[in-house]
Amino acid sequence: MASDRRSSSKNGRNVSRPNAPPGISALFLIHFDIKAGYTIVWKESLPGVLLQDIVEFKSLPSGLHNVKEDLVYFVQDDHAGLSAFVNQPAGESERNALMLAVGVLVPLSQGRLGKAWRHAANLKELAQKLAENYSDTQPLAEYWETFQLPNYENESPPDSPVASIAGLKAKQPMRPDDFYRGRALSDATALLTSKQVLAPFHPALCLPDFKDSFGPLMFPLYRAALLRNRILFIGDAPVELSCNFVYDLALLSSLPQSLLPFLPSTGLPALRPRPLFNVGVHDLPYLASLSRKASSHEGETCWIACTSDRVLGLKSDIYDVRVDLPPSYSKDAPEKMYPKLMFSSSHPIASKDLKTVRLKATQRDVRRYLTLREGLSDLPRADAAAENETEDYDNSSTFSSSSLVEPLSWPLLAYTSFIWWASAGEKGAGQSDEEKEQDARLLLPDEDSVYAPGGRRSSMSYQEPDTRTQEIALITYFRRLTTQIFTVLFDIVSRQDEEAGENEGESSETDEIDSPIQSGDGYQDEPEESSIASGGDQQDTEPLLSHHASAKYKSCSKNIDVDDDDDVVPITTADITQMGLDPWSESDRLFVEELVRVWWGRKGQVHGGRIKCCGVRIL
Repeated sequence: MASDRRSSSKNGRNVSRPNAPPGISALFLIHFDIKAGYTIVWKESLPGVLLQDIVEFKSLPSGLHNVKEDLVYFVQDDHAGLSAFVNQPAGESERNALMLAVGVLVPLSQGRLGKAWRHAANLKELAQKLAENYSDTQPLAEYWETFQLPNYENESPPDSPVASIAGLKAKQPMRPDDFYRGRALSDATALLTSKQVLAPFHPALCLPDFKDSFGPLMFPLYRAALLRNRILFIGDAPVELSCNFVYDLALLSSLPQSLLPFLPSTGLPALRPRPLFNVGVHDLPYLASLSRKASSHEGETCWIACTSDRVLGLKSDIYDVRVDLPPSYSKDAPEKMYPKLMFSSSHPIASKDLKTVRLKATQRDVRRYLTLREGLSDLPRADAAAENETEDYDNSSTFSSSSLVEPLSWPLLAYTSFIWWASAGEKGAGQSDEEKEQDARLLLPDEDSVYAPGGRRSSMSYQEPDTRTQEIALITYFRRLTTQIFTVLFDIVSRQDEEAGENEGESSETDEIDSPIQSGDGYQDEPEESSIASGGDQQDTEPLLSHHASAKYKSCSKNIDVDDDDDVVPITTADITQMGLDPWSESDRLFVEELVRVWWGRKGQVHGGRIKCCGVRIL
């Protein structure tokens, strides 16, 4: 911490060191008073930045009295907040416990968290020092003097795990949509061919923990985020891991801007879900206002947050999906405990044909997860200390009889039994060669070996060793999976438009527009992440959908229950398989239909597969 201060001059500071902390808009110290509760005992802030009666609640969630330390992320207006909490033994005057927190506010213009994690180590050090004598606020004054805006300017290079992508793309002339499809797939896979190092305390360092904690449930949770649902994690203190999970889910479910040509030009949801991080009872009015906006289709309302106030779980109208995290002591349980994913009772999907509002992984998710886990096992983690603590008691599980997974459907059982009988036992219900190849491509480190323009697959062999870490490989994996799902859906929508005679403007040969589509309500993502597919000064193009299709999106985005047969997008089980989803799963079918509604404003309809024997339909 002291070295950070010494590296800057008193005025007009300019820092170009890697991982240098960003400038701050506020710095504060909160102490727990036995009579007044949590109170701000010291603060400094820029004009117009409010702290009183706000940061005390946001930076100190319920249950912190049961833990020794914690890092709490939160969002306040256009700022990201980070506080370091300590709880140490003390005298009777402090009721035998001294609890205090040191926190900062950083402008969100820097990204999802304003890169606030770069202050984490310094804040933890400050909190420990002030716990010895919190009346000595000189260290706080020095820290504020060093990092306050606008005097402090951080010009450090980006440390985002996807920072190198913008430099990998050059300007391209307009081409037919085969080019755009190949380019989108290339952009989604042009991730980190060189070794990348994440900064200490970067939330993406917890991506392997996210995978291990959720198991195959990570895929239905990812799909819920793609639908831009409001997702609330509920767990106990400490909340640092929950906040990291919020960041990780928002990162994995973000859409690359290279997918913009495949989407309508207006009315899009946010390409990146907005992470609110820690919320509490005090945030109920704000969350309720977002719910009212969602019901009236006003503005962008999707968000991901976490809380230790379990009363928020009872307010089913403020969220769409609730994630109940297992308690911290479950790590010592003989059998691994997984989170529970529940739809809100008011969620539209929960009112359809699903027998339960609980989200489960599909049989396809299980096979995909086992392949992913095996592929990542040979890669190191960026955090060596965390790698040594990795859980290993569930490595042999196939989840075949787990309560996390949907049971085999009767049509699938009948189909696989028939195939087994017809092939004299040579074929069963296992993973097909095509499915294995599809999953393996998502894990390849070589971008050129994943997809080729025009849909041609190139060789899966590669010469260079895989130097990625697990964190980078996971980001690459989900970017490719997202691109795969959306490009297939674009083909489906385009196919329907062509069959309906909607070829006005020849959407496959697009016209230039002045600027890229902007989504969201003023919220800005990390600059290096938002440039994943923009390529800096690269020119964007209009969506490949026809103007008529875009106009229909406007008309039906507020009311999707249209009767026009031309608006219904038929989806086959082969299409679902091509997306990497489970054609036998009712939840995956509903997901695809909902995805068409959310992103294209059209009504999707999945046509069930037909199994015939000697020309006679048997299923």
